[in-house]
Amino acid sequence: MKHKRTENRGRPSEKPAVIVKKFTREYDDSIWHYDLDKVSNGPYLVEVLDPEYDKIEKLFYKIERLKEPKFHENGRKKRTTKADKLALESAEKKYWAEHYRLFPNERPKKRGRKSN
Repeated sequence: MKHKRTENRGRPSEKPAVIVKKFTREYDDSIWHYDLDKVSNGPYLVEVLDPEYDKIEKLFYKIERLKEPKFHENGRKKRTTKADKLALESAEKKYWAEHYRLFPNERPKKRGRKSN
């Protein structure tokens, strides 16, 4: 009776080992994207599939887009106008209103005297 051996003895196989560098893992509430060339220790992008947080995420990206400076064709930085500041301020106000709606326990406590 011969035993079947699982280990491969002798000359190594000609095929090189295939290392997967890009892959995704899907969980019930999120999708994790990995690229080992970009980030070797973890995912570079996590998509949360919960639609409850979509609005706050869109507002966050809008604020980030409004904060970054704009440039002329010749490379000089454009002036920040009053309209730009008002748009940023209203987006931040909407963001914090949505944040405190989702996370009511993080609302800052009111200090000072009570109004009559």
